[in-house]
Amino acid sequence: MNNIKRSKMLMEVAYESMAEAKFSFKREIWSLVVRRSQEAVELSIKGILAFLGVDHPKDHDQAPLLFNILNSQEISSKDIEEKVKLISLDLSRKRGPALQQEEGYDKKVAKNTIEDANFVLESMKNILEKVKNKYGKEI
Repeated sequence: MNNIKRSKMLMEVAYESMAEAKFSFKREIWSLVVRRSQEAVELSIKGILAFLGVDHPKDHDQAPLLFNILNSQEISSKDIEEKVKLISLDLSRKRGPALQQEEGYDKKVAKNTIEDANFVLESMKNILEKVKNKYGKEI
């Protein structure tokens, strides 16, 4: 599988994870909202890394790596960099406890998690456009 196909698949699954997070919110399954939102963030970031041909480590917070690469390639993203990094780190820390039902997440946390994940997804969509424009590739 080539990088562009993998990137497209990762982005599609990121959006599907976000849809599942929203469905879980309607059903008031707060821990699953957190879990699926984190997956959406992680997969969207990895979608950009795949597009760039980066063989990333298999951990759950890839935002620092992504922004290091974007900055080194002079792809502008300073306006969102810190917020995306904070969201990615926060959700990667909540991921395990959400899966294992170790934290009692509530509606407020779930709502904030969905908002944060939506921000990251929209940001990654915009970054992908910048990357495609710079390198002349299409997915």
